[in-house]
Amino acid sequence: MDTLLKLLKPVFLPLLKVDFTPPHLPEGSSLVRELKPSDKWLGYRYLQTMFGFLNQFIGFGIAVIALMAKLKGWGVALALLLFAVEFFVIGLALVTTRVDFEVRHYLVGDRSLRVVQGAWTREEVTLSYANVQNLEVTQGPLERLFGFKSLTISTAGADTTPGAQNSHLVTLVGLDDADALRGLILNMLKQHRDSGLGEPATTPTTAPTQRLLEIKEAALSLREAAMRFR
Repeated sequence: MDTLLKLLKPVFLPLLKVDFTPPHLPEGSSLVRELKPSDKWLGYRYLQTMFGFLNQFIGFGIAVIALMAKLKGWGVALALLLFAVEFFVIGLALVTTRVDFEVRHYLVGDRSLRVVQGAWTREEVTLSYANVQNLEVTQGPLERLFGFKSLTISTAGADTTPGAQNSHLVTLVGLDDADALRGLILNMLKQHRDSGLGEPATTPTTAPTQRLLEIKEAALSLREAAMRFR
């Protein structure tokens, strides 16, 4: 499959709006780990793409047989043209699947997470650890069969409705070690929140302590004044 797609790629690549620029994290964030989907996920996507064309291809074959029976010579020419169009569409879909795999990157930083994907249009989503609310590892029956998992990360305002597109929810698909990645991100979240809580820790305690000292001084002053009047 890869050999065939390497031959087809130069034909279809000009049709795609592909940006192969290496992704990077926002300024001030250091890279902790960079991941890509596994090859098993790519095989799964190839199979998914081919099954998507299966019914269409069967219908196409029936239509072509009918045309050949009715139009004879012209039917054969038209059938060849239709098959050429169908194979062009299938080839484009497979090359798009391959390119989407190549440009998909998951960057885990010390302050944020960035996901880059998209063969037709490049998408870059950055989630700050300060806003992350939930991390969920999922694995459906087919994912279990192929041996990979997905990690969904959501922040405040995320729409968890299936198929919803928003910048508050990202899914890292095709992971070999989704559970380990979840643990890594949870550790980054803990470090981020611990450091965030440590800075203002003196703020809520300073004012009450000062007030207690002022009350103590006032009480001593009252006591001294009372002693003078005795």
